[in-house]
Amino acid sequence: MKRLTTCLLTALCATPAFAQVPAAPKVPTLIALGFKADIGVDGVPANVTPDASLPPALQAMVRKRVSEWRYRPATWQGRTLARPVSQQITAEVLQVAGGGFAMRIKEVGGAPPPMTADGKPGGTMMVPPHYPLESRKRGVEGTLVYAVRVDRKGAAGEITLLSPEKLERRMRPLDEAARTAIQQWPFSVIEVDGVAIECQAVIPMQFALDRPKPDMPDLAPYRARLGDACPASPALLTPVAETLL
Repeated sequence: MKRLTTCLLTALCATPAFAQVPAAPKVPTLIALGFKADIGVDGVPANVTPDASLPPALQAMVRKRVSEWRYRPATWQGRTLARPVSQQITAEVLQVAGGGFAMRIKEVGGAPPPMTADGKPGGTMMVPPHYPLESRKRGVEGTLVYAVRVDRKGAAGEITLLSPEKLERRMRPLDEAARTAIQQWPFSVIEVDGVAIECQAVIPMQFALDRPKPDMPDLAPYRARLGDACPASPALLTPVAETLL
């Protein structure tokens, strides 16, 4: 898959816009375009750095497009902060009339961990919780929201259930599964102005049988209840889904 995607990216950047393409390429139609950027207190991206593995032409496209986006800047205890983001654009490759290709953005999400030379994840991953089999059989679903205390070394400590306020008996296996997963998660050291801080991260855990999954809840009200909530990450405000790259 990685090799095929690389071949497609090379073809996209090497084929002139006027070139005639006799047939659609038999390669994946979705590609991942990773990038990093610094989001200022005004929500404007700076230092946009596309994944170095992308062809130069695609890097230029990503750099130009992301520079046009606007974010809701990170906040902490009422302060607006400049913070970096590491994200991934998932784009659909389209063959256009007359030959050539275009790319339509499907979504922008968090970047996956780096890959090793043998194609395996090279970074640490926050593995989702195990969905208890008995809960699945009974059709038990739900979203639970937790506050997780993260110390100055990035270690997770106390886990507090924020929602639902009263846990029904049928939801207890989901709660246990969520807590087990969180306890194994690697958290990053949280810094403000270059100084490591201890804070509470607000974490939603969703157990859903249907596809697509329901939307995640707005975490802002939960963060507002915590006097020491961790800094909120920058959030993309510009609507980009279904637009061309």
